Amino acid sequence: MTFHLPDPHIGAGRPLRRRGFLAGLCACCTGLAVAPAGLALLAAADRAEAATAQGTIRVGHLPAGCVSHLLLAKRRGLFEKAGINAKLTQFNGPADNILALQSGTLDVMHNPWTTTVAAYAGGSNNLQIVGGSGLAGIALVARAGSVKNINEMIAAAGSGLRVGTLHLDTLELVTYGSMAMRGKSYKDYAMQFFPSMVGMGEAISSGAMDVVSLAQPYAQSVVAQNNAVYLASSNDVWGPEAPDCVITTTKDYMQSDPQLLTAYMKVLVEGAHQFYADFDAAIDDLQPIYGVPKPILAVALRRQAPNPVIRDAGAYGIRNAVKYLIDLGYLKTNVADEVLALRLQA
Repeated sequence: MTFHLPDPHIGAGRPLRRRGFLAGLCACCTGLAVAPAGLALLAAADRAEAATAQGTIRVGHLPAGCVSHLLLAKRRGLFEKAGINAKLTQFNGPADNILALQSGTLDVMHNPWTTTVAAYAGGSNNLQIVGGSGLAGIALVARAGSVKNINEMIAAAGSGLRVGTLHLDTLELVTYGSMAMRGKSYKDYAMQFFPSMVGMGEAISSGAMDVVSLAQPYAQSVVAQNNAVYLASSNDVWGPEAPDCVITTTKDYMQSDPQLLTAYMKVLVEGAHQFYADFDAAIDDLQPIYGVPKPILAVALRRQAPNPVIRDAGAYGIRNAVKYLIDLGYLKTNVADEVLALRLQA
């Protein structure tokens, strides 16, 4: 099975074998982690769930804003109340997360949808996107003194504006999509591809880059600490109801325990409901887990909100955004409809 890594200046790609593809997936959360106090809170919730659980589901996730409702549900005992032991494992990048799912170590994972779509197109056709997780959490950020908005970024095409992103990730699609939908491409900018998101934040801080793509809550930390500005988000590129992260499982797990999978997603819906019903209380409960200052976390999670159910508009957004993966040479055909399997959503 063959994937493609794009040329930094044009849409054609060069072959990238499956092992290289997985190794090359962005370490988008490297350097970020659930705080030690947060791990203790989650461990206590896990013990309480295990004591009464009627079913266990093994869940992989990244330390990102797109799982705020999952972490909130865990801390507030919503899984325990539902008779579910949701055993959470944090991964610092999507490649390790998806490998654990494919090896059978996990039952479901919360990951960027691009990871699932690209892996499916490369031959891992046991993967299925079964629900949403978060939305609007991927942002283009510009350093202070550079461009002030997306129109200025587009007007700066050909001027040597330095733009950084990651390969094959929602962060790249927000970068490329923001250009492509306005008639620009990588050849119009001084592009640099980073191995991690944290490296891009540091490049903004040092002045080495002008514009980069970041995920919440790290994006807000960079903006607040450097007086940087937001230019665009994933909402602007593939629609206000389309997720940036999704829940992925395998066809085998869907067939083996559909009731538990639906029950798990139902708890996530309740977690999202409580998040929206009393945002300030949710931030109070989530801050010890994320370990981010409360003012930073509050802004970050207003931007990247829970999106546990993918409706028709969200599915359309994913389907439409896959065209950018094709433009970049990662995929040959649009496999979104083959990957989306939303019938078990709560």
